[in-house]
Amino acid sequence: MAWFDELGFDDNPFNPDTLKTNFNLIGREKEAKEILYRIASGSMLLIEGKAGMGKTALLKYAIDNFRGKGKVIYVDGNKLNKRLNISKLLNKKPKGMILLMDNVQYLSKKNNERIKYYYDQDYIKSVVFTTTDYGLVSFTNAIKDRIGKNIIKLKKLKPSYAVETAKERLNGKEILSEHVLKELYKNSGNIKEFLDKCDLLCSYVVEKGKEKAVKEDIKNLPKKEAEEENEQTDICDECDEKLVKINEYWRCRNCDNYCEKCGALVDEEDKECPECTTEIKVEAQ
Repeated sequence: MAWFDELGFDDNPFNPDTLKTNFNLIGREKEAKEILYRIASGSMLLIEGKAGMGKTALLKYAIDNFRGKGKVIYVDGNKLNKRLNISKLLNKKPKGMILLMDNVQYLSKKNNERIKYYYDQDYIKSVVFTTTDYGLVSFTNAIKDRIGKNIIKLKKLKPSYAVETAKERLNGKEILSEHVLKELYKNSGNIKEFLDKCDLLCSYVVEKGKEKAVKEDIKNLPKKEAEEENEQTDICDECDEKLVKINEYWRCRNCDNYCEKCGALVDEEDKECPECTTEIKVEAQ
């Protein structure tokens, strides 16, 4: 039985995997208010912050607040197949959608151009982007202009906010005391790592049959395996073959007809590339 079952929780209060959350964004109230305002006003907004700073948590907050008030599309650029044309996700959607684009640094310039197109056509009412570094994003000048000064830069939470966050999730359970939580956060690089360690420490304490954790227990925590920063797949989701990169495009040699020079998709009857006008010399797949 999991530790949270032992303590009477329906789910793991430190589980980051679900998009929906009922927890407050302690220490991020100003940022949360800004996001709701920018979405309601039909703006583009960028959230910048290192991994684990709470960017995705802010998007979860937006989802919770606009579910029922408007259609919300959440896309994690880190999880997409590199070959994906984001138009496939946006086609046939009603107008006035809210796009929450997590980890936009992994999205190609072409896909960002497509987002701007749908935004200009009013199919997307507003867009919230997140990234670890604005400089890594392949934004067009048009998107940069639209974002303007609508940029939220996240910094590490103060210890008091982190402790309060953990206490709220434990809902009165005293398995982790305040001084233990402070020590745990001191040894964490960000709020995500801190909550992960809270999960591990609670599991350790319950497994050992103890009622409360002490500082010495922190030294006994197992090391959590490091997650890959970029989980984008370069494997075709149709034939499982490795993709090739042509300029800004990722293509499958088995499943795609494309221009060998620029990578744009072409039809079998095309005599020249619709993008670069190069004579088509590829054989139909």
